Amino acid sequence: MRPNRYADQRALRARLGTATLPPLRPRVEIAVRAPGPDAAQRADHIARGRHLARQEAWDELAELIAAADRGGQLTDGLFPVALLLAQGARSDVVQAARELVRRGEPKTARAILAAFRAALEDEDAGPPLDGLAALAHVDVALSWRGASAPAQLSAQRRAAYAWHMGEARALADRHDAFEAGSSYWAALRCAVLEADPAPAARVADDYEDLVELAPEVPAHMMALGHDLRPRRFGSWEMLDIQARRVIGQTCDIWGMAGYTWVYIGALERDAGALRRVDAEIFTEGLHDILQRHPTQDMANRMAAFTGLTLGGPSDPGSARRRLADAFGWITQDYLRELHPEIWANAPSPGRPMPPEDSQDTVRRGRVRAISTMAEYYAPALDVGRRLVFTPDGVRMLKGD
Repeated sequence: MRPNRYADQRALRARLGTATLPPLRPRVEIAVRAPGPDAAQRADHIARGRHLARQEAWDELAELIAAADRGGQLTDGLFPVALLLAQGARSDVVQAARELVRRGEPKTARAILAAFRAALEDEDAGPPLDGLAALAHVDVALSWRGASAPAQLSAQRRAAYAWHMGEARALADRHDAFEAGSSYWAALRCAVLEADPAPAARVADDYEDLVELAPEVPAHMMALGHDLRPRRFGSWEMLDIQARRVIGQTCDIWGMAGYTWVYIGALERDAGALRRVDAEIFTEGLHDILQRHPTQDMANRMAAFTGLTLGGPSDPGSARRRLADAFGWITQDYLRELHPEIWANAPSPGRPMPPEDSQDTVRRGRVRAISTMAEYYAPALDVGRRLVFTPDGVRMLKGD
């Protein structure tokens, strides 16, 4: 296992005290890049899908989605372009339906989705547009469900949720993802798992297909971790078993990081996953992620996860402490510029995620990042030093 050269830094901070920085003088200097390359690419693909849908250029849209799926096209942050095009193409109809969800009008929401689906089916473009309609139904179903379990919903909301999810599942049954070699379709199959009467019986197999079809995509492994939590379709034991299994599926690309990606997906939603995580394997995977994909996008993602999502009080020697301590070597060895969008949207314990249409993403992300760094390096900063991130590395400088 690689040595963790900065594992004792939190203990050092504890010995030196917990004094805080002056609120208006954060002594952390780092270049800010907004938007980051991945955020810019995502926005471009979403905008292109939205534009083609508004022009009703369905054939062109279907061809673009199919080509992106076949070619395994990814953004710099390793997210599938096909799914981004589909997200943009359905964004207008989903936004209109969500407004009806807020107003409690299920019949009108159904009519909007039915009209959208009819327009797509007139093109007879097969999986790309069938998937687009199904994903729109999933989005609206999840809007009806919100943060509640279906059984906890009112009769009206439960019926609306069930109808949209049922329509999505029926569309998902039209094609075989593995036969077509389509990770786009495999992702849809996983998205409709909760419409299955026995999702626990197929969650592992469905995600095995998805990861096998696109082993380079972290989002799919993270989605597996999310769905294997006890509150979804699995258990902590099942989570650990499948995380270790994913190592074998992805080791030629990610080394030990398949395990880490699965656990990140679970830990972003539920700290209970710390009960089973193997901190040594997880940390080994963090090293593999950043050595195999040493981009600033990835450095920001891993720093935000370890410093913000896993931040906060923890017991010495605990799994949480051992994982969170990786923030030190990640920031010192890899982080050179700040991508605020990543920090703005990183899950934070006990706090709701910001709305998707937030107009203050850059400010929010910068504040969260600088505050996290200032807290972690507080002992050194409190004696008058500045933490300066440069293209050549991190420096701790004295004075103003």
